[in-house]
Amino acid sequence: MSSDQQGMSSDHQEKPPEPGARRVGRPPRLTAAEVVDAAIDLADREGLEALSMPKLARQLGIGTMTVYGYVTNKEDLLDQMATRIFEGLSFTEVDGWQRGMTLFFADFREAALAHPTLAGLLATGRVAIPAVFDILETALKKATEDEIPIEEAVQLFYTALTYTIGFVLWEIPRAHLQTEAQYIDQWADLISQLDPTEYPLVTGPGSAVLPSVASTRHFHAGLDRIIAGRSPT
Repeated sequence: MSSDQQGMSSDHQEKPPEPGARRVGRPPRLTAAEVVDAAIDLADREGLEALSMPKLARQLGIGTMTVYGYVTNKEDLLDQMATRIFEGLSFTEVDGWQRGMTLFFADFREAALAHPTLAGLLATGRVAIPAVFDILETALKKATEDEIPIEEAVQLFYTALTYTIGFVLWEIPRAHLQTEAQYIDQWADLISQLDPTEYPLVTGPGSAVLPSVASTRHFHAGLDRIIAGRSPT
């Protein structure tokens, strides 16, 4: 082989892929959980309205039709995303029904805060999923043991559920997408623009409380009042 041929051979040697680059050829093998995780990540970064099967496929480095090997359709994908929020959550049967409700919804709030998109999914109606019914069945079992009528237990469970979802959606932009100091400053600025003669309570004693309306303390205050709405007989 001539020196020119050797040079050409050397020039055409395959270069190793850059870090993070996907190899061309057979698509990567994925699990259903990885597909759902990628969808959640995409929705958290770009918003739920930006989630589409083609965009998810591009993020995963696979063809759009391949995605349908993991989920039936987009509705199925959204249900699986909503289900993910309940992973690791359980309704404890220790220390009574009211205590179990308090612990579950406190944990549920933390899980929802970790992925705001999932809280949004539940708010738009994705609460009729097996993961919710699994929790509800355990909660109703404990309510029955504590002699709480099923009707009241169901009402209180869904009141607490919708309260928690709503509170999370309320607090995320106020207390988690900015600092606590910034939120307090916003309230101070808002209150300073009010006429004390027209709003004496808001600008007076209420001004010390209003900056905490998106706090953990405020969440638990509301949750405790809901759960205490019916005591075991």
